[in-house]
Amino acid sequence: MPDKGAQDKTEKPTPRRRRKAREEGQVAKSQEINSVAVLLGGLASLYFLGGFVYHQLSAFMRHLLGGLQNFHLGVPQAHHLSMTVLWHFLKTVLPIWAVVFLAALLVNIAQVGFMMAPKKLKPNLSKLNPISGLKKFFSMGMLVELFKNIGKLTVVGVVAYVTVSEEWPELPKLGHMEVAQIVSYIVGVCFKIFWRCILAMIVLAVLDWAYQKYKFEKDLKMSKQEVKDEYKQQEGDPQVKARIRQIQREQAQKRMMNQVPGADVVLTNPTHLAVALAYRMEEMEAPEVVAKGAGRIAERIKETAREHGVPVIEDKPLAQALYRSVEVGQSIPAELYEAVATILAHVYRIKNKHRSFMARRQAGPQGAG
Repeated sequence: MPDKGAQDKTEKPTPRRRRKAREEGQVAKSQEINSVAVLLGGLASLYFLGGFVYHQLSAFMRHLLGGLQNFHLGVPQAHHLSMTVLWHFLKTVLPIWAVVFLAALLVNIAQVGFMMAPKKLKPNLSKLNPISGLKKFFSMGMLVELFKNIGKLTVVGVVAYVTVSEEWPELPKLGHMEVAQIVSYIVGVCFKIFWRCILAMIVLAVLDWAYQKYKFEKDLKMSKQEVKDEYKQQEGDPQVKARIRQIQREQAQKRMMNQVPGADVVLTNPTHLAVALAYRMEEMEAPEVVAKGAGRIAERIKETAREHGVPVIEDKPLAQALYRSVEVGQSIPAELYEAVATILAHVYRIKNKHRSFMARRQAGPQGAG
């Protein structure tokens, strides 16, 4: 029976899913391309550095065999011999190792880029589970690997057979050649076999890379529920977000209503809109909207204004213009200066008359006394 969960995974992986997989070391990568790059690097280095390797080995053998007649076995001599062998070995092999290492590094970077995955280094006890091991052994991945290995062996065998068959008529001529010529001929045939095998394996590596890419994308696919859950984790639960936005609106309205008692005037629509204005000459370049609202909020603004003695004036066009064009905490636009100045001048006259009246009222009894 096919896995129902796998059938449900029809959605493309999200960027977060891809990023998480990369952090865990899961990438689309073909080991066959790495193998071909290593073989190609090694073979190319041997081809171009073959003369160097030959001269190094010849010089070492002449040095080693030439000193045998005077060689006396002892601890100092053994130590000197071992260090000499090690030095010649490293001097001969290190250039080839360097080329192979560089080829492997470059092809890995070309496939997956520069990547650090510390999670891959953590011990995973589940890998020691024999049941899981048996499941992997009989999985589709192991079947594909089996066919790949059979394909590689088949390719190498066919290439070797065809190449040797082509060279078969030349083999009797080896009896008339010197040892150096025979060695050179055999090395040439081996190189021909290696080059042909590598060319054939390049084709297999490209096919394997396409399969690994397809398998990686298939494994990363998500179900609709997984996409929804990930969205909730990133963006938060919609109900929680709605509640947060409601609390933020309530707090903003509370802060706005606290500004109404300090306003100079409240302009109304008259019933649907209310805009509270304040102007402090020493603090503001122009009058500012300290509160505004529609419907129930407009009614609260008007009630608060009346409770604190702030004038409430009906001016439908000005109230609508301020409500549409100015946000709370912003100064009024220049085109509304004149209209607002007229309203404020009227309000200031009323306030001055009120102050004069209250002053005369308080002075009246004292003058009478």
